[in-house]
Amino acid sequence: MKITKRIFMFILIGILSIPIFVVAYFYITWKSIIIDENLPKQAIYKTFDHKKQKTFYVLEEEPKTNNLKISDAEFPFNEPYICNVYDEKYYLRINFQFGDGFSGEGYNIYMFENWYKLFDYSYSDIKLNVPEDDSNVLKSELKLNKSTYKKGDTIYGYVNFKIQKIRISENYIEDRNCYFKAVVE
Repeated sequence: MKITKRIFMFILIGILSIPIFVVAYFYITWKSIIIDENLPKQAIYKTFDHKKQKTFYVLEEEPKTNNLKISDAEFPFNEPYICNVYDEKYYLRINFQFGDGFSGEGYNIYMFENWYKLFDYSYSDIKLNVPEDDSNVLKSELKLNKSTYKKGDTIYGYVNFKIQKIRISENYIEDRNCYFKAVVE
């Protein structure tokens, strides 16, 4: 009987500790969003309203939405990323992407209430038999003009981040920052 009680107690402690670890993981890995209501008043957003940009794979010009550009020795074109914001029911996803349909790269920022997490990604239609690249977000900061958004709202933001890229042939650090403006889709 004592052994059964002891086993039951360990099982109960294990079950109760799972939510504690999940909550702790969330608060350790997700960062708080900085709200700056004066962000839309910055002069850079006025230039976005009057400029158009042509991207690598879109032939017609589109309204400028951000100032994040490719600045990589491997890709010297200094092309702009495309910025989109998606309402994914329970969270918001800010996506910066660059690619030609066959390969590309980008950054996703997932927002849940006043918290966010940044991920980088890359894709290619060529599959090589080599280990995938790895990355580590060293620092990040996200400023937005308000705390909640719904479809159709305009989002004004600033993101600053430093990501360590770990590749087979080299390791390097990307230090990026940009202002962005988009309509939540």
